[in-house]
Amino acid sequence: MTSSPCAKAAGAVAATAAALTLMALPALAVDKPSDVTRAVSTIDWSAARSAIDAASADDRTLTAAFLATEPDGFDDMAMAVMILGANTAAGLPAFRGQGNAYAAYYQLEGAQVSVMGSRTHLVDVPGLSFKHDARSYESTGDGADHMLSRFGGTYTLRITCDAPTEDARCIKPDYLAELAGSLTVVKGADQ
Repeated sequence: MTSSPCAKAAGAVAATAAALTLMALPALAVDKPSDVTRAVSTIDWSAARSAIDAASADDRTLTAAFLATEPDGFDDMAMAVMILGANTAAGLPAFRGQGNAYAAYYQLEGAQVSVMGSRTHLVDVPGLSFKHDARSYESTGDGADHMLSRFGGTYTLRITCDAPTEDARCIKPDYLAELAGSLTVVKGADQ
């Protein structure tokens, strides 16, 4: 029995959203189990609204179409939500919001892209050490991540490819950097 594309996308969004609770920017190691404390970042709603106001007409059309789909959990979002802009031709994402975190999922030809956002971060974790210096681009074996911070939130663009050792989108940082540059804000304060 085969799944419909919508069912596959919904399953991928659910898996990505579940991964948000485990998301950490750099690779981390904790010497011993401990209670993890998460702090909630302050969102710069003024900057997010300014980004919405500065969006291109095509991005405004895209965000209106996205909002018309009544994305799951969008109304409860307490952070600036960003999706891929109209110039990427990625279309509308499957979306799942969870208040302080969200995932937007795109199915492309031969690849899958997720935009994940979080406004929480770890604090005061005993024994926390970094395996390596954090970078904005990280290869993940079957794809790559590109991380950035905006408006007080942390965002990760993740790509996985059907042919990860051959598809330039998963090998070279330029593709994800271009996608990061295309991000358009969908949510401002009290929207």
